[in-house]
Amino acid sequence: MAFRIHHRRRLIVIFLILLIFYLLRREFYERPAPVRRLGLQTSDNCPDYSVYSKRTHEPLSEGKLHLPFMRPDKQCRTFESSAVESVIMDLKLRIADPDLFWLFQNAFPNTLDTTIWWYKPSDEDTDTPRTFVATGDIAAEWLRDSARQLSVYMPFIRHDEQLRNLVKGAIVQQALYIHTGPYCNAFQPPEESGLQRVPSAVDTVGPTPNWSEVFECKWEIDSLASFLTLTNEYIQFSGDNSILTLRLWISAFKNILYVLSRQSTSTFDPHNGRLEAPYYIFQRETRLGTETLPLYGRGNPVNSGTGLVRSAFRPSDDSCIFQFFIPGNAQMATELEKLAPVLADVGLDAYSVRSEDLGSRIREGIMKHGVVESGKYGKVFAYEVDGFASFNMMDDANIPSLLSLPDLGFISSTDPTYQNTRKMVLSRDNPYYLKGSYFEGIGGPHIGLANAWPMSLLVQIRTSDDDIEIARLLELVKGSTCGLGLMHESVQVNSPSRRFTRSWFSWCNSEFAKTILDLAQRKPHLIFKDEYRDKPYEFKGL
Repeated sequence: MAFRIHHRRRLIVIFLILLIFYLLRREFYERPAPVRRLGLQTSDNCPDYSVYSKRTHEPLSEGKLHLPFMRPDKQCRTFESSAVESVIMDLKLRIADPDLFWLFQNAFPNTLDTTIWWYKPSDEDTDTPRTFVATGDIAAEWLRDSARQLSVYMPFIRHDEQLRNLVKGAIVQQALYIHTGPYCNAFQPPEESGLQRVPSAVDTVGPTPNWSEVFECKWEIDSLASFLTLTNEYIQFSGDNSILTLRLWISAFKNILYVLSRQSTSTFDPHNGRLEAPYYIFQRETRLGTETLPLYGRGNPVNSGTGLVRSAFRPSDDSCIFQFFIPGNAQMATELEKLAPVLADVGLDAYSVRSEDLGSRIREGIMKHGVVESGKYGKVFAYEVDGFASFNMMDDANIPSLLSLPDLGFISSTDPTYQNTRKMVLSRDNPYYLKGSYFEGIGGPHIGLANAWPMSLLVQIRTSDDDIEIARLLELVKGSTCGLGLMHESVQVNSPSRRFTRSWFSWCNSEFAKTILDLAQRKPHLIFKDEYRDKPYEFKGL
């Protein structure tokens, strides 16, 4: 009996020691990390927006959806623009549907409110502003995402010097990234920002990037095209073309031309048929075929003489099947053509000629090799081709897409080939067009075959002139937020609760706001109150 009591006491003591050890260990490891202010936040007690975006906050909208107010408190916003706040107040007076306005009020400033994690108005090393724009719930900057996140603010930068400086800083930071890794799509925060980094991808990439600065290095033609989009939009709306004369910008543009030249080569030598050495390879240990490239990281072969530029990955970060990715080539052609005359204006004549020639060559290649006969729909744009007569008939929600070709400025929305393409990609003949009981739209392989992306509906609205179609799509978009009042990455089409991915997806919030601003100018009668329905919105300034 005494032995049993003694043994029991020993077990109790051991249990208590282990319990104390566990509690101390949990306290040490689960103690919240020191909070660092992001961007222009003025409080040390700001919530993590990745958590904040998953919960509802008052006040609620007065519409039937009772959507929450999802902007962080003023002291917790990473940047603030007087022009953006003024636009919000203008549309508050005009938009008839309180739920639609509430969504706009949440989405329009979301990039400024939550993703300007580092902003330096004047950097002593570059003698320019610098801006790091996080994608949202991932602590990295994608060249494409950040350009699209900021695009919605471009019409207002002429009226707001701080906003203009912010965008200029984003161009400078992207130029620095392209100098570091011209084949890469996503980057770590600048070291001098002091921001906590997350581990980079562990991939076999050639040429080997600087992994201390690069988050992921997937070669996507639209990443470099997006840098040019950001530049062109800044010049268009600010009237400031001096950014083209910055040594940093010129260095980045040289890298772009170099990469485009390398990626215009074919898999086999066109004269003797020998296998050429690849200029880019990517391999990842994964069970997902879309996350790596076949043939030891080369990707599938492409032919010579097409005028097109190969891309290893799509804007969804999924690998291309055929590497002449048509929407990405279309965006690149458009931006090079826009850039050429502006380069000439600042005396960069040689670069202007190269830009114009390359843009024209790519455009001709698209029209010759990227337009195929579909049978049912007539001539349409293919999503991907290889120059050997193989093509991929589909579309993905991510921009650039076939649906977005007019939005990119590549072609008119009334063009017959585009209209044929639009009908095809918005039908079940597009394998990634999904229509369920509760939601519909274009998805893609990145999330899977049950989810459509609200982004595709927003592009569909902007490329439509049909009032009935637009009104129906707006209702679908409004109902897609799962009661959280923000745009999401994707939504399950057959889920009554609209189950979604990514509560904090800043890119899509900007696309929603851009869509509402487009309708406010192009079709005010669809969204404005009676007294404003015949008055297209125009920002008068501060």
